[in-house]
Amino acid sequence: ETMNRTANDGFIAEAIVVAPENTAARIDEYTPTNTTQYGGGKGADYLRFLVEELKPAVDGEYRTLPSRERTVVIGSSLGGLISVYAGVQKPDVFGNIGAMSPSTWWDNRWILGSVAGLRASPLRPLKVYVDSGNAGTSMDDVTNTAALAQAWRDRGYADDATLLYVVQNGASHSETFWAQRLPVALRFLLGPGR
Repeated sequence: ETMNRTANDGFIAEAIVVAPENTAARIDEYTPTNTTQYGGGKGADYLRFLVEELKPAVDGEYRTLPSRERTVVIGSSLGGLISVYAGVQKPDVFGNIGAMSPSTWWDNRWILGSVAGLRASPLRPLKVYVDSGNAGTSMDDVTNTAALAQAWRDRGYADDATLLYVVQNGASHSETFWAQRLPVALRFLLGPGR
């Protein structure tokens, strides 16, 4: 609904949206490491599925612009975590990353070290969007999400140019608020429509 509304009014560029349905194994699939408390750690297998099976099938079936410059991976919560992981591991495929209320806390903020490792990599994501709210019982992990945004800045990403960091005042960890922030995320990552 958000894509149709904002693309039709020209706020964002038109895009093909592919949304793999999560399963009961989402904690395993959306996490890059295994933890004693939560399990997980099959993120590399999920990323391999996206890169080697799903994206080639979509590019073969639809009239896509398959370059990394036009390919976005975006998710919320654990989906935000795996999206950052995908962009760090496969910047040649996913040139643009969206992390909405990402589970940066996972495995003692493991993802921060992963982003820090980009310093040595000649190929990096082009644009990164990171957001959170600042309300609810978890405060939507706003402190860790701010640290994630700073990790990107430390790699040379510039606010409002290659990095957009948003904190929605009064928003909690919920799909309602992610839908409200999605148009801004997509406009930054995809650009405006014609």
